[in-house]
Amino acid sequence: MPRFAHFLYLLPLTVSAIISIKALIREWAIPFKWFSVFLLATMVVEWLAVGWKLFFHQGPYWDFPKSNLWIYNLYIIPEYLFYLVFFCKMLESQKIKKAMWPFGLLYFLFAVINVGFVQGLAKLNTYTIIFGGLITVVLSSAYFLQELNRKNPQLVHKQPLFWIATGVLVFHSVSLPNFIFMNYLSRTNLPLAIALFNILLVLNILMYSFYLIAFLCHKPIPKKLS
Repeated sequence: MPRFAHFLYLLPLTVSAIISIKALIREWAIPFKWFSVFLLATMVVEWLAVGWKLFFHQGPYWDFPKSNLWIYNLYIIPEYLFYLVFFCKMLESQKIKKAMWPFGLLYFLFAVINVGFVQGLAKLNTYTIIFGGLITVVLSSAYFLQELNRKNPQLVHKQPLFWIATGVLVFHSVSLPNFIFMNYLSRTNLPLAIALFNILLVLNILMYSFYLIAFLCHKPIPKKLS
């Protein structure tokens, strides 16, 4: 895959983050305002990670390793916590909400221990990604089950939450096997590991494209949902 293709996901991410600002200035529910801030923060982190690897790691008075994994390892801790808070705010089932909060606390403790003492900052924290990915798959699946079991079905394709949940579910459900076997494949079958990494790039493009569609929805989200 050409090198420039590795950065194509930045296009839908940047566009979706900019478009999402309308949720901040219009009468959208509070969780979608949070999601806009989350997207803007994600955009900054991704551009910082790319800039670090290409330029910022080296300067007139410093010379650090060009690896940007430490940026991602620090970012994924609050990333998955945000997904948990967002979906718990939007889901209607009180049982699911109460059941997920202990997992959120357990995830946070696990992630801090992992980055501090197990996999560290220099190595991609796949254990944290797997744990967080499982949480997001459960929560996004809970949303679809909620809509399927609704007595009065809604036109979900016009709702931003549908597109956000679709992006979350598609990316994390497909990428989870990749992260589960990543460490093993990087040692035993590097060409396959690289091929799976390229699939992750495509999944990123899909996910951020779904987020873009979410904030292009014309139907405003009433504040009462907040």
